[in-house]
Amino acid sequence: MADKNNSRRVESSIKRTSFLGHLGLIAGVFQELEVDKLIDEKLPKERDHKVPHSVCILAMVLNGLGFIGQRLYLFPDYFRTISIGRLFGDSVTREDLNQYAIGETLDRIVKYGPTKLFTEITLHIMNRLPIPVHCLHADTTSVSVYGDYEDEETEYIDITFGIPKNGRWDLKQFVLSLIVNQHGIPLFMNTHSGNASDKSTILEAIKSLKSALRPESKVYYVADSSFYTDNNIKNIGKSFWISRVPATITEAKELLNANLNLKTLKSDERYSFYQTFVDYGGVKQKWVLLLSHKMKEKKEVTLRRKLEKELEKAEKSLKKLAGDDFFCEEDALKAAEKWIADFPSVLFEKVDLKTIKKREAGKKGRPLKNEKLKTYYKIDGVIKVNDAFVLKEMEKWDFSFLQVMISVFLLKRC
Repeated sequence: MADKNNSRRVESSIKRTSFLGHLGLIAGVFQELEVDKLIDEKLPKERDHKVPHSVCILAMVLNGLGFIGQRLYLFPDYFRTISIGRLFGDSVTREDLNQYAIGETLDRIVKYGPTKLFTEITLHIMNRLPIPVHCLHADTTSVSVYGDYEDEETEYIDITFGIPKNGRWDLKQFVLSLIVNQHGIPLFMNTHSGNASDKSTILEAIKSLKSALRPESKVYYVADSSFYTDNNIKNIGKSFWISRVPATITEAKELLNANLNLKTLKSDERYSFYQTFVDYGGVKQKWVLLLSHKMKEKKEVTLRRKLEKELEKAEKSLKKLAGDDFFCEEDALKAAEKWIADFPSVLFEKVDLKTIKKREAGKKGRPLKNEKLKTYYKIDGVIKVNDAFVLKEMEKWDFSFLQVMISVFLLKRC
């Protein structure tokens, strides 16, 4: 009997136990910065649900930061062990945070415009907190979705096939563009159709955020090579920006293949640099080419290992080729030429033909006296590393290294 009473007291204690954890900090900041007031001003209630949209939005944020991500109909269950009164006020119960209230809030956000609301909240917070905007990073990602989505066209975006960044070519998707500051704080967000191009979405995001920031703000916009197009450079306007110039551009190819006089970087001797001014897209720009010596050494070690494996593979293949019989010298030489073409990393140091005499095909045992034997030819060759190929590969690796790793170009204000 005593055990049952103890068990009931424990169960009762568990039912009464609630926590806040990091969720209390989020709710406190949400209210301290008066984000709730801004949301209710922009999204006034239009239906009879009890809680305002600001409470539903805060509930969704807390749900996401609770590492749960519950479905809408499970929202009340998520807040079962959480102190609702401390987070939202004593007048709010977890039953108020049902799928209908949350769904209505999502509909109102779509109607008002998710990007517009996000930007207004961001600017509202920036007016109250010293959030730096000196260096803003713009990029996009793709979000794959499951389901057929047959003829699914919304008023805003199309969920369709595009170029997936997670490799899921079998799934339809939509694209998300995001701009964050140098500390990773998101300042702008927008969604696009699944087949939208980064070349246009990144420029669109930058121009949208530019129009919202104070004109006197000195901002550097950072984006990858998908931003660097003739059209984007012409249309971004007077701005500071940093990007990587694609090596497919003629001017970049010439620079990467030129014999440049690189200077050692004073602040870090592991790097060398070269800078020049060019005029591309009608905008005068400073291009800065950086070379990492440590990375170059790693590339050279990788190349040497690759060549050693290729040489070992070639020697085994040549040994197998040397066991083949050929009916004439011409056939043997053609086979040798064809073989060496498959292994450009090696050369024949010498190649000879050996002749052997055998009985005709199908006959076994020792030849009979005065039996006519057939003459066959075998390849007898010695290979070595093709120095010209190695040099060409080194140049190619250097070019690839410059292209992928260090052709980060700084562009000045136009």
